[in-house]
Amino acid sequence: MSSIAEEIAGLKVASATQTAASQALSQEVAGKMAAIDKKTNDSIAKVESTYDQKAAGLTIIATDGYKKAIEHNSGGRNTVVYDAQGNPNIMCVIPRFNIEDLGLVDLNLGTGVHPAFQTNGVPRGEILIGKYLASTANGGSAVIGGVQPRTSVNYDVAKELCTRKGANWHMMSVHEWAAIALWSLANGTVPRGNTNYGRSHEKKWETARRSDNGAPGDVSGTGRTDTGKGPSTWNHDHTNFGVCDLVGNVWEWLDQFKLDDGQVITTLDNNPAVAEANWHKHAAYFDSPTDDQTGTGSAGAPILSNAVTKRNGPMNDDSSDYPYLTASHFAAITKAVSYVPNELLRKLLIESATTATVGGYIGARNYGDRFPVRGGDWSYGANAGLGALNLGHPRSGASSYIGFRPAFFV
Repeated sequence: MSSIAEEIAGLKVASATQTAASQALSQEVAGKMAAIDKKTNDSIAKVESTYDQKAAGLTIIATDGYKKAIEHNSGGRNTVVYDAQGNPNIMCVIPRFNIEDLGLVDLNLGTGVHPAFQTNGVPRGEILIGKYLASTANGGSAVIGGVQPRTSVNYDVAKELCTRKGANWHMMSVHEWAAIALWSLANGTVPRGNTNYGRSHEKKWETARRSDNGAPGDVSGTGRTDTGKGPSTWNHDHTNFGVCDLVGNVWEWLDQFKLDDGQVITTLDNNPAVAEANWHKHAAYFDSPTDDQTGTGSAGAPILSNAVTKRNGPMNDDSSDYPYLTASHFAAITKAVSYVPNELLRKLLIESATTATVGGYIGARNYGDRFPVRGGDWSYGANAGLGALNLGHPRSGASSYIGFRPAFFV
């Protein structure tokens, strides 16, 4: 019996020893497999990291190469800025200038740096303006040529689309528009544009592709043209490197300016960070020659005054249910005897000391909140121009005739 017990005990010891050996082997195998898995994962991660770095490097090289090509071909007058959505934006570099150096003595513009190049009193060496109108390309508001401009967005949406592009982006301001217009006037390069359904009303052989592929001058269909497709005379400097389509094609929303129940309100210099409620209220109003509030037609030409004595609609009414004011040239409107001329408003092409300036229609409603569009559209003919100013739209207005242009601070 004892020998059997001893044998059983021996078998148990042998079994335990074998089990321990098996477990040790299993652990050794598991450890080696884990080491193999780690090496494999490390190798994969290294390959992926290397790929990502090379891909990122290639992207940087590609985007940097594109930017350098644009800058090289334009002699530095154009550049490329990538926005938060990753879209390339072709921008025109507008260097700072002194007002007195323009030689536009009759316009009585004063001296010093134009306010487009100052932010809260601090000068800027240059500003970047979208070479083209904003487009719908890549789902954003990319500034690229040869596409249709983005339209049918109201003032607030257009402004938000510009600021969404990232830090230092903003919608083109009334200051920036006026600076470019005055520079063009001084240099003899006031642009023409799509002012007659795909062609210039002045030089009818100057054309660009219409959105509907219609014939130039055909008043049926949509006469809006692709961005930058016109000749160089449609650019602010009459070269291929200038700001395109400021005149005609579509009106453009501008920031830092509004008409509130007839009163002119602007920022004092080019500062998009100033809240609208803090814009400066000028002693300048668009008065009317009549207090007629019947119908929705023209009540005559606006009068620059120090007060509104005749209003064509109820105060705080943003509708278009009452008459409006209009004149064929913004610079030709009458000034009331009591009106004190405003130098800043002359610098912004809101008033003028002479009609020997850029051309363009003016329209306004001296009731409600009104936000500016400038330049005219494809149907405006001689009423379009760098001075064209429509102050009839509420902030909620949206139309296929209105677009916008991003700008950038460097």
